[in-house]
Amino acid sequence: MPEILVVIPTLNEVDNLSRTVGRVRQHLPHSDVLVVDDDSQDGTAELADKLGAEDRGVTVVHRTSRGFASAIMESFRYALEHGYNYVVTVDADGAYDLATLSELVEAARTGDLDLVIGSRWVPGGDVKNMAVRRRLTSWFGNTYTRRMLGTSVQDLTSTVRVYSSRILARIPFDKVKSEAYAFQIELVTRIAQAGGHIAELPIAYVERAIGKSKMRAKDMFVAGGRVTRWGLRGVRARPKPGA
Repeated sequence: MPEILVVIPTLNEVDNLSRTVGRVRQHLPHSDVLVVDDDSQDGTAELADKLGAEDRGVTVVHRTSRGFASAIMESFRYALEHGYNYVVTVDADGAYDLATLSELVEAARTGDLDLVIGSRWVPGGDVKNMAVRRRLTSWFGNTYTRRMLGTSVQDLTSTVRVYSSRILARIPFDKVKSEAYAFQIELVTRIAQAGGHIAELPIAYVERAIGKSKMRAKDMFVAGGRVTRWGLRGVRARPKPGA
């Protein structure tokens, strides 16, 4: 069995899924791919099944609509149950440049890292076509979160990540309750608290041209509220004693 599982959550991404799977297979050819579809109604589910029938390295999980966080958590459980060493998460929309996937995985292997983030906001990262308001919101949100939670991670909400299974086995999945942006921040926090080693490598990002983002403005406000509550309660993205 390959040591790497690449997870692609989908919801109505029929125009992007084939290209995304193809890019994953190009840059991580020896990985397995898990498509987690949340009851897409635009043909994505059927396309995923077709891709799985053509490539035995592609597995498809069909679910009723449950959300991004739930899809990622289900994929973590799947990876641990099936003995993968690394879980790579990517978006189906093609916004992130997946050409660096092999570099992210290699960094995790050779650097003994537990979480490697494809970061838009470190030197070498590149962001194109993002509206000024969104860019400012992302900058402010990341800056605020770093200060509240005491972390140096620059891109806390990037969805392109490599997780080691050894750190996932130490995360209390039943206690992870956040969604959307807050979910990504919570995972960084819990991994840091568990003593995980985290690094960021630059990645290129181009605002999606096809389809609609599943993230809502409300998600940003919810994430800000959660970060504020965590910070005021003394939650920090740092190793806990004994970790």
